[in-house]
Amino acid sequence: MTRKLTGLLGLFGSALLISGCGGGGGSPGTVGGSGGTGGAPVTPVVVPAPSIRLALLNGSTATTSINASGATTATATILDANGRPVAGKLVTFSADAALITFSPRTGAVLTNSSGVASIQLSPTSISSAGAGVLTVSSSLGQIVDDTGAVTSASLDYQLSAANLTLSALEVGGATPLPAYGTRAVSVFANINGSPATNTPVQVTFSASCGVITPATVTTDGTGKASASYTANSASIPGCAGANATISATTTGAATLSGTVTVQATQATNIQFVGATPSLIYLTGSVGATQSQVSFKLVDSSGNPLQNQPLQLSLTNTGTGVSLGTVGNTAPQTLTSDSAGVVSVPVFSGSIPTSLQVNAALVSNSAVNARSNILTVASGVPAQKAASLAVSKLSIEGFDNDGQLTDVTLSLADRQGNPVPVGTSVNFVSSSGVMVPASCIVPARPDGTSSSACAVSIRSQGTRPTGLGLAGKVAILAYTPGEEDFTDADSNNVYNLGEAFSDLGNAYRDDDFDNVFDAGEFSVPRSGSSACGGGTQGRPNTCDGVWGVNDVRVQSTVIFATSTAKFPAGPTTLPLAAPTFMLGDLNDNSMPTGTAIAVAARAGTPTGNCSATVAPTAVPNTLAPITVSVRPAATCVAGDLIDVTITSPLGVVTSKTYTLN
Repeated sequence: MTRKLTGLLGLFGSALLISGCGGGGGSPGTVGGSGGTGGAPVTPVVVPAPSIRLALLNGSTATTSINASGATTATATILDANGRPVAGKLVTFSADAALITFSPRTGAVLTNSSGVASIQLSPTSISSAGAGVLTVSSSLGQIVDDTGAVTSASLDYQLSAANLTLSALEVGGATPLPAYGTRAVSVFANINGSPATNTPVQVTFSASCGVITPATVTTDGTGKASASYTANSASIPGCAGANATISATTTGAATLSGTVTVQATQATNIQFVGATPSLIYLTGSVGATQSQVSFKLVDSSGNPLQNQPLQLSLTNTGTGVSLGTVGNTAPQTLTSDSAGVVSVPVFSGSIPTSLQVNAALVSNSAVNARSNILTVASGVPAQKAASLAVSKLSIEGFDNDGQLTDVTLSLADRQGNPVPVGTSVNFVSSSGVMVPASCIVPARPDGTSSSACAVSIRSQGTRPTGLGLAGKVAILAYTPGEEDFTDADSNNVYNLGEAFSDLGNAYRDDDFDNVFDAGEFSVPRSGSSACGGGTQGRPNTCDGVWGVNDVRVQSTVIFATSTAKFPAGPTTLPLAAPTFMLGDLNDNSMPTGTAIAVAARAGTPTGNCSATVAPTAVPNTLAPITVSVRPAATCVAGDLIDVTITSPLGVVTSKTYTLN
């Protein structure tokens, strides 16, 4: 069989044995042998193969080591079967991607006119270590049956340790940086003395004050790491008027540092931050008597300034208010903190007032500010300002448990100012139960005192009975406060000799006779001086001096019957002005809100009578009420008026009257 050679025969990747048709009998592998008959022996022909020569160079020196400098080059020389360079041929380099990075990264390059393909190698990272195999391959020929032939070569390599250094830290030289200004900072990373152009290096920047963004940077293709430094006021310590140290670090290299001079900034404004709390009470009150007043020093950009002296002073010292320490009214000099803030305590005096604190920069008094929301109030409840209100004076509680009405004690100090949030009030009653037995003065939504608190009384237990007392319940509310006095010299402070109301121990007058009787509840106090007792006070239990005592107020609630009581006697009403009395069975008011209705039934001869009534519901009262019937002009004597009384729980009482 004869094989046809192509024009590319010289590029085959292995030797090809060629034989022809001969006259048999010749020995194989020789020419002109006698092994055949009628033919000459065949001589084998060896065709040269193309080749790849792979080398690893550091500069121009052959090596087996690859270091992080990026200066290691791999070369592959492509020769055809005749040993001639093959130009423009695609060559592919490959290695362990965890260890080696190529430039270009694909690992694919073309041979030059000398048949040489070159590529740079670098460790994947500074920390890469170990050894591996570098392989190069290329498609170099085509055999006669169109199957591609690939030639390859390989060599072993070792990763060598890198010597990493930093150099050329740039922070702006000797040029000062304006306060809160920004400038670029940079540094070069070097591997074995050369810029890290092929191996990325992470560099971390830090500053003694201010902020560097980003703090950690990866070097670029020139080996340079760059960031921005800002001498801002948010850092602690601040930078204005100081030298900031900028440092660059990376693992395995010595730290480089440089200095940036930051210019001082100028104070332009003092801001009033606030007063906490904004309402304090006179010395000796149950509420807060001290407030913390704060100011903030800033520059033209609104940035806080630290370590600056400010003088704080009271705008009015005649109210007894103290600054800094109790009893002091002299100005105080304080230094702003890292947030630019100064704070000074203010203590209340003896007179309610709205006060201001002035803050001024010591170096420039034109930079100043004043507080504007601090108020000093008395806060101690005064007897004359207390009152007790009941939402429903009469509830349907004589025959029914669980009926409720709200009871509210309103308080104020001697100047009509609110008492402190948290003031506690106690309640006691002669019947039923107080729910709860005490209340705390709450704050309004704006944080100020509501100066009042409320509980409920609920019908239950033994109801009051007895002549004139049936259904009547006494409620006493009391809280620590002060006795009233006449401020003769208008200094809002009691002075010896000024008239005052000496109060005895507070008591609950269960029989409503304005006299303390044995068995009635009394708030225990130690007073024993002779006196009349004053408002709701027991006689001869005073202390003879002005001062603290229980502010007390009593009120009455009716536990009313469900059934109404009409007056006994005639069932007639005068046609001209018909009225009747309406109460409960104990001669108290019917429950508040009880409905009153009338209807007329015509008699003879007209048959045309109608009527209205006033009121149509029982008002908030303790006693029986007078109900007026208003017949129409068409009504005549003999017409009938049906009266229907319906309690809040639906109990109906009715009576019919005849007009005469």
